[in-house]
Amino acid sequence: MKLKHLIHCVAFALSMGVLAASNATEMIVSSEVAASHWKTKYMNEFAEKVKQRTNGEIDVKVFPGAQLFTDQDALAAIGTGSVHMVWPVAVRLETIAPQLGLINLPFSLTDDQMLNQCFATGLAKIISDELVARKLEVPSLFRTADLLFIFKDRKVDNLGDLAGTKLRVTGGRVFLDMIKSLNASPVSMAASEMSTALSQGAIDGIYTSPAGWAEMIGMTGNNAYYIPNLSLATYAVVIDKDWMDKLKPEQRKIIIDTINEIALRQWAEAKAADEELIKSMIAKGAVYKTATEQDMKKMNEMTQVSRAQFKEKYPQMVDKVDKLKAQCGV
Repeated sequence: MKLKHLIHCVAFALSMGVLAASNATEMIVSSEVAASHWKTKYMNEFAEKVKQRTNGEIDVKVFPGAQLFTDQDALAAIGTGSVHMVWPVAVRLETIAPQLGLINLPFSLTDDQMLNQCFATGLAKIISDELVARKLEVPSLFRTADLLFIFKDRKVDNLGDLAGTKLRVTGGRVFLDMIKSLNASPVSMAASEMSTALSQGAIDGIYTSPAGWAEMIGMTGNNAYYIPNLSLATYAVVIDKDWMDKLKPEQRKIIIDTINEIALRQWAEAKAADEELIKSMIAKGAVYKTATEQDMKKMNEMTQVSRAQFKEKYPQMVDKVDKLKAQCGV
C-alpha cells in the first residue's frame, strides 16, 4: 500500500513538472556572435539565472551564431514575437534614434563612470526613454572595449602620424566623423575582412578592440596606438518592451535585476581581460604606444567641433547626461 501511494506521489510530481514546463513563457535571445564568444557566455548565464530565479516560469533560449538573425535584423524583428532580446553593438542604436550617438561621442564614457551603478542604470534609463516610441527597452550596457588603433608596419608616435591613413571602423556617423577629425579616411567593413585588408594594404590601420587585435588580426598588426577613453565601445541589451510589460511584475524585476547584476560584474571583468590581451601582444613583440598628455589635450580640442555640433543638434540629450553625472558624482 505504501509503495502504491509512493508511486502515485511520484507520478503526480512528474505530471506537475511537465505542466509547469509547458506553461513556461519562452524568451528568445538572438545573437550573431559565435557560441564560443565571451558575450554568449554571459547570455547563457543570464538564461540559467532567470530560469532558476523564476522557478522555470521564464525559459530563456539563446541562439548564437546568427542562427535566427544578425543583430541588425534582430533589432528590426523585435515586436514580431520571433525575438525578445538582442545585444547589438550600441552604435547600431544610432540607426533607430540618432540622438543616441551621444554614447559613442569621443571621450563620452569612462570605465569609472560605468562602474558606478547610479550612473550605469541612469544612463540606461535615458537611453530607454528615447526608444519608447519604438517599444524597446535598454536595461544595461555591456563593455566591449576601450578601442585602439592597429597598424601593420606604420609606426605611430603621435596624432600627426594618423593623418592621411585609411582606417577601418565599425560604422556609425559619430565614429566616421571622429576619424575624419583626425584627417584620416574612415573605411567601414566587416570584422571578418579587416585582417586580410590590412595584410594586403587595402587599408592602413584598424580601429578595434584588444580582442580584435589579439584574436583576429594578430601580429599582422604589430603596432598599436592607444588614446585612453577616446572610444569606450559598448553592447546594448535591447528588450521587447511590449513583451516585458505583459509579464508579472516579479518576473520583469528578475529579468532586469539579473541583467544589471551581470553587466556590472562584466564591466570589471572585461577591463581586466583587455589588459591581459594587450600584455600578450606586447610579449609577442608588438609595439604599444599610449598617447601623451599633450596629444590627449590636442585630441580633445580636435573633437570639440563634433561634440559641439552634436550638442547643438540634441541639447536635451547632452543636458540629461550632464545632470546624471552630477547627480551620481562621476
